[in-house]
Amino acid sequence: MYPYELFFGVTLYEVFIVLGIFAAMLLYRRFSARAGLSPKLHNLVILSATFSVVTGYLSGYLFQAVYDFLAGKPFVLNAETGSTFLGGFIGGFAVLLAVYFGAGRILFRESREHLVRFSDVMDGLAVSVPLGHGFGRIGCLMAGCCYGLPSDHGIFFRNIGYKAIPTQLYEALFLFALSAFLWFLVKRAPGFGPAVYFASYGIWRFGIEFFRGDDRGATVVPFLTPSQLVSALLVLAGAVLAVVRLMKKERAGGGIGT
Repeated sequence: MYPYELFFGVTLYEVFIVLGIFAAMLLYRRFSARAGLSPKLHNLVILSATFSVVTGYLSGYLFQAVYDFLAGKPFVLNAETGSTFLGGFIGGFAVLLAVYFGAGRILFRESREHLVRFSDVMDGLAVSVPLGHGFGRIGCLMAGCCYGLPSDHGIFFRNIGYKAIPTQLYEALFLFALSAFLWFLVKRAPGFGPAVYFASYGIWRFGIEFFRGDDRGATVVPFLTPSQLVSALLVLAGAVLAVVRLMKKERAGGGIGT
């Protein structure tokens, strides 16, 4: 929408990405204090998240290149390749867990705090990631990518030359609302943050894909876009996590609100 250079090649897209990262970190810091996580554990999470962001950014490009290849395009990794959040999320989350458990094993050799408080750590990430992602989607709106189908009631995107549904804006609003909802949920039902996040975002993303107007690539399932396929897996993962958490609560003899 406004892919104008502000200074030294920086656009509003990069500005909102950085704002999203800082907003997510600040929210996690507040959650960490509320949950009573030790400063040492909090720092481990921030370290893991830093590696996750860098790796996730690269992973997003890689996944998009694979999507393009499956759609019959050349496999290319450059500045024009584009990036996908779900691809970056998968790669980044894998690295986050690897760094967290690897470094945690060394730092908490005796107390094993990183294992004891792992559920709380994941709740905090479930609350914080949607907030950062929401700012990122506003960045997409400014850049004119990830736009929706043509619509007379949409927003004019200069890069495509017509009005389109601002799916980026709608997703940003959804993500901000999801972050706020999860903030209150994990206080009432600790341990359910990741399950609700995965399932909620998976359902939303699956649905909003029907209104996307940009090229989404192809998958092994002809009638699903890459994001819809991953979204279906996220919903499944959320359901499994919810069942596991409920079983754990039942064995512990407590209800959801305990």
